[in-house]
Amino acid sequence: MEQKTEELIEVLDQLIELLESDGDMHWSRWMRKVRAMLIDSDYSGLTYLRSAYGGMGSFNDLMLGQNVNGAGYSWAPSHVEMNDKLEALRNRAAQLAIEIKRSL
Repeated sequence: MEQKTEELIEVLDQLIELLESDGDMHWSRWMRKVRAMLIDSDYSGLTYLRSAYGGMGSFNDLMLGQNVNGAGYSWAPSHVEMNDKLEALRNRAAQLAIEIKRSL
């Protein structure tokens, strides 16, 4: 397996862990599917990953650390750090997917 693909799988592992730590199962399942495809050398997983980005309600709109209560929304104490990490991982995953696709 190519080094960049291995790096992308590691980034996906970190994304999955972060998403699940905040209770997000939708995007976690999405990233698990991409991960499984790449491990099986199914590079259509790159297209599937990129389809998560863009448009309303997409992966790049996701904000972590939001809590819903009777009065509305509140933020978890660590929401800034969580979202900074999410943004870095999200950007790195997209960048690696583009680079890998170009090299195929």
